[in-house]
Amino acid sequence: MRSYRASLWLLVVFAGAAVGQKSLSDASLEQLLDTQVTSASKKEEKLNRIAAAVFVIRSEDIRRSGATSVPDLLRMAPGVDVQQLDASVWAISIRGFNSRFSNKVLVTVDGRSVYSPTFSGVYWDHETLPVEEIDRIEVIRGPGATLWGANAVNGVINIFTRSAKGVNGGLISAGGGAQTQSLGVAEYGGAAGSDGAYRVYGRFSDTPNSGRGADDRWAGAHGGFRSDWGLSQRDSLTVEGDVFSNREHALEYSSWLGGSTNALVHQGLNSSGGSLMARWTHTTKGDSRISLQASYDSYRRTEFGMPEKARDIDVEFQQHARWGSRQDIVWGLSYRSSRAGADPGGPISFLPSYETNAWYSMFFQDEIRLTRSLSLTLGERLEYSGHVHGQDEPSLRVTWAPGEGRHTFWAAAADADRQPSRADTAIQWNMRSFQPAPGIVAVVALSGNPQIENEHVNDYELGYRTAISSGLSLDIAAFGSLYNHLSTWEPHPASVVVGSPVRIVSPFEFANLGRATDYGGEVSMSWNPYSRWRLRPSYSYLHATVEREAASQGATTASVATGFPQNLVSVRSMIDLNGKTQFDQSVYYTARLPGGTVPGHMRLDLRLSRRIREGVEVSVTGQNLLRNRTMEFGDLYELVAAPSLRSIYGRVAWTF
Repeated sequence: MRSYRASLWLLVVFAGAAVGQKSLSDASLEQLLDTQVTSASKKEEKLNRIAAAVFVIRSEDIRRSGATSVPDLLRMAPGVDVQQLDASVWAISIRGFNSRFSNKVLVTVDGRSVYSPTFSGVYWDHETLPVEEIDRIEVIRGPGATLWGANAVNGVINIFTRSAKGVNGGLISAGGGAQTQSLGVAEYGGAAGSDGAYRVYGRFSDTPNSGRGADDRWAGAHGGFRSDWGLSQRDSLTVEGDVFSNREHALEYSSWLGGSTNALVHQGLNSSGGSLMARWTHTTKGDSRISLQASYDSYRRTEFGMPEKARDIDVEFQQHARWGSRQDIVWGLSYRSSRAGADPGGPISFLPSYETNAWYSMFFQDEIRLTRSLSLTLGERLEYSGHVHGQDEPSLRVTWAPGEGRHTFWAAAADADRQPSRADTAIQWNMRSFQPAPGIVAVVALSGNPQIENEHVNDYELGYRTAISSGLSLDIAAFGSLYNHLSTWEPHPASVVVGSPVRIVSPFEFANLGRATDYGGEVSMSWNPYSRWRLRPSYSYLHATVEREAASQGATTASVATGFPQNLVSVRSMIDLNGKTQFDQSVYYTARLPGGTVPGHMRLDLRLSRRIREGVEVSVTGQNLLRNRTMEFGDLYELVAAPSLRSIYGRVAWTF
């Protein structure tokens, strides 16, 4: 209760500080609802006309958050569960199924997927793009597979970097604190030719252990570039790329299954990789837009006692065109080739060690304007791969914006699939070995199933979005989802391998004998109680049940009920104390996981910044201020979780 009272007291103090000040530098709330969003329909459209649960983290939100990583930025979005396991590992998901390898959320950077083909999900320690380079983050809650393809089951997170145009000069920032010992970012950009621009950047960070008994220190470097070119009045070209390198440590159990014989292992790991992407866009006389994007992405990672490697090549063609006065069509073709696996000899291996998979897909979406205020959107994606011989992912969306469009009601129904990763189809893993008697070794082994099917969801949503006044907006979404063919581990008869010692092997294999049902909703608000004070509260609720088919003798691999809190609450507050000083606050509450051992917890972050002269800003950010140590998530996949620490972080930024 003390933490609740402290948070309320702080908000009262903030309110008093804001009285009588001038307006925020942000746009008005009505202008915010007119924000152009591209993720929901792969075309620019106003936020208040979108038939989907969408939240935009804008550049001003990013700058004033005090966050130094993408995961911490995502805490702002309603319905997104962000839990830190140790200094370099996060569990991030939308509407359930949270895990270190959350496999039902697709994440892209400028349209380039960063979804891992080996274990599914995202290695967030690879995504160390400086937050200064991010223009905005668009978060879609609910299926987005019709437009974005497989694995966009519960949502899509699209990270957009800043255009190189308009950047003329440099940025140098340096900071340090308790949890991020040192962090430096450098950027420089300018014109290139008569109608081109470039930007190059670099980032270095060094993070110590998370406290007593932890071994999760890590250091990383990330560098990249972006260039934007106007080839003609109707043609533009963007080329960008990046490289990263990390040296990390982790404290792990010797066996994933635990037990009295489980030992702690201090594990060192390295990861490195890079990407290159080019996108050409052409606008025709009829305001039709054509784009062609190609990207290459690769990484190498040593973890779980094996060198994992992955390489992706992705090509997508897309056209956006209007047909008559009532139809707005987006369609496209895409091809993706992925080669992933690990060298043999480690405790985790794959059979075969490496494999190349290819995906071909076509999507089509037509927004039909039935009346001035009523629109119907029909979509379909057809996808083919060597593993799944054809799948379709349809969607139906309806938008009604009566009157002057201040109120928008929407409904949606969509299907989506999660395609198996290499771990699902080819993993060979001795999860635990122990000696029940002299001369006998018992082994619990997990193997992939080449015949495993896609996981599937049928999702239904309702929403309402409005600008109640020039200082108050409201966004409500409710959903219900039916999952089937969820992954399970199924046992097979034990076998005895004669030798010295004798081995008794208890094998498990992946199958599709799980199902789940969930429902819930999210409410978010943006409110200007005074001209220099903005509040952005949100609340998310999820109820879920997970079951196995009658034929199942094993266990589900992911539990939506225990992998996501039923209640998430956040309140963000931004105050302009004067023309040079800003004071920003964030309060996050995460409820106890049902059936879990991690209690509910609250997090308070504060940021105070001051522009001391033109181009120079000094800021101090406090994170996790309510407790000295906060455990956000439990041990997972051998990893021993470490608590997040109370931290004070100082930063100086010079723009020239």
